[in-house]
Amino acid sequence: MIPVPELQTLPFRLARLCLDVERFCRDSLNMADGKSWLLAVSGGADSTALLCIMALLAPRHGWQLHVATVDHQLRPESAGDTAFVTGLCQGWHVPCRILTADVPRLAQQDGLGTEEAARLARYSLLEQARLACGATAILLGHHRSDVAEDQMLRFLRGTGWPALGGMRAEDAERHLLRPLLRTDSRALKDLLHHCGIIWREDASNADTRYTRNRLRHTILPLLRQENPRLEQACLNLWDLAGIDGDYWQQELERHLARSPWRETSGSITLPRALLRETHAALRLRLYHRAVARLARLSGGQARSATLLALDQAWQEGRGGTIFQLPGNIMAHLKGGCIRFYIEKRQVVQKS
Repeated sequence: MIPVPELQTLPFRLARLCLDVERFCRDSLNMADGKSWLLAVSGGADSTALLCIMALLAPRHGWQLHVATVDHQLRPESAGDTAFVTGLCQGWHVPCRILTADVPRLAQQDGLGTEEAARLARYSLLEQARLACGATAILLGHHRSDVAEDQMLRFLRGTGWPALGGMRAEDAERHLLRPLLRTDSRALKDLLHHCGIIWREDASNADTRYTRNRLRHTILPLLRQENPRLEQACLNLWDLAGIDGDYWQQELERHLARSPWRETSGSITLPRALLRETHAALRLRLYHRAVARLARLSGGQARSATLLALDQAWQEGRGGTIFQLPGNIMAHLKGGCIRFYIEKRQVVQKS
């Protein structure tokens, strides 16, 4: 059995790594003492390192740890992954839940790609597990290289600023925290090697049929040749996006307090009083916020080109114009207002 790691037994560089994560948890994520956290652990290096670091830090803060591991039923070796995670948790006396999602069936049922269906199923199951164990938030193992990958993916999809800065360390609406987001992935593997932990490798991570893997294995290495400090440059962009995001969040709250939008089940209407006499930068963020709120139900994401075209139509007073966004989200201009809603899919009966 692998013993629970202890801070005082680690080499200085690895102890410093853990203390840096601790500082980030305290100062940036506001993770208070005595709370309960659900760790999403797949068995890969990143999430296993997250479990290792949190198990090391938990006694210092009175944290109660729970683990959830999701079997997406996509690979024959997935059962071995869950067995590895449950075995590690048993040895460290951390409660562990095995969550199962039939991703192939869900992808076919909802007309989604495998990656998207797996992501939606995973986060839904993790939220259910969080509520079941009473955890304050779900902790994810994303690190600084994931920031660069996410920024490139968002750029390719046409995402606007400040969302172009990449995934945030805290997603309050979905109760997600990313304690390792400033941490180098190589240092995480060094920690696991020192602790004698052999993590599981997901062979699908090398499959370049998936966009993220093509970025990871082909495009990002080329960019690193141009700038060996690529991850740091991306992290700087991430910092700036966070600062801008906080500012616009305050501006949105101020305007919505003065002229609230109207929200019903599956529908959000931005009234004319809210939109008029505002800068385009604010209107675009209102559109994005409305779409993001509906996307929790539909899985759609706003594209900057569509939102720019929507705003142009609003400025020109083209009432009756309808825009379609991903996730069956529609935007309808009428009387100076914009109504965002989820269009219900028609079910075709087969004879």
